[in-house]
Amino acid sequence: MTPDRLDAAHRLLQQAMAELTAASGPAAGDDDLLSALTVCEGAARLLERLSVAAIAALQRRGVFTERGYRSTVTALGDLLGWERADARRRLVVAEHAVEIVGLDGSTLPARLTATAAVFAAGDCSGRHVEIIARVLDTPPARRLTRDIWTAAEAQIAAKAGDYSPADLQAWATALVETLDQDGPEPDDRPPAPVNELLVTRNPHGAGGR
Repeated sequence: MTPDRLDAAHRLLQQAMAELTAASGPAAGDDDLLSALTVCEGAARLLERLSVAAIAALQRRGVFTERGYRSTVTALGDLLGWERADARRRLVVAEHAVEIVGLDGSTLPARLTATAAVFAAGDCSGRHVEIIARVLDTPPARRLTRDIWTAAEAQIAAKAGDYSPADLQAWATALVETLDQDGPEPDDRPPAPVNELLVTRNPHGAGGR
């Protein structure tokens, strides 16, 4: 995209924002304001998808490393003024919910294929994606077979639009723990020896044993 095209897109975005502001002004009815909220959320998710795609491309090209940054999170904080948690969330989404471009230029599915589809459709936020990635990287999730893990990811992604991020985390965690029927392997190692030293003061107050 050329600078002129970016400038034109920015002007169109400003015009759209001006129209939305006017439509939700003091004269707007209750239904208009409710609709404005959903439009704003949809626009926020669209912009989030665009920024995440840009982060994934910059990460893949090594742009931040070339400019002296050891951490993409730090680079995003300096560039955009994001808190580390916000920058880390966008990076997690970029790493899990964006198609992967191979060294030969071929396109590979995202790590979280079903989640990426839901995210691309605007049916969940980046926060939802972060939660799904976190739950599916827990020890119980890593113990699942590949087929069960994939089915669990699809099931959780399908529910992302129905839950808040916190509720999705609770629901997804319960699902994964249910699927992890075997649980962690028993630890057959003998307990580590413990050496204890007990010091007792002499009754007369001087010294002890």
